[in-house]
Amino acid sequence: MFRLVYGDFDFSLVLPFEAHVEERLYRIISLADGAEMDPPELARRAADTLSAALDAHLIPPTGPQIKYAIAIAQELELELPANALRYRESMRVFLSTHAPTFRESKAYRRRQGTAG
Repeated sequence: MFRLVYGDFDFSLVLPFEAHVEERLYRIISLADGAEMDPPELARRAADTLSAALDAHLIPPTGPQIKYAIAIAQELELELPANALRYRESMRVFLSTHAPTFRESKAYRRRQGTAG
């Protein structure tokens, strides 16, 4: 089991990796221990990677996601949740929930328009 520990705050985060992932990380860390490494650079990379993983749900949605969500909300007469406009994870949930109905609605309207 891997655990990230931050002693100043008595905080630890257990990382329940699968066995093959643990073995790979152990080999990498073991090899790195004897290699000439730049600790500040390693620390920066680790912090960037960990921050990206933990903050992924807090980053804002992309412009195309927002445009698509607005189109869905208008077509389906839905209220676009404020969190979907602020957080990419909330936007992902909104899009994955409503996009199939949106596509069906647009396809239906196209069929109706070409049939008439």
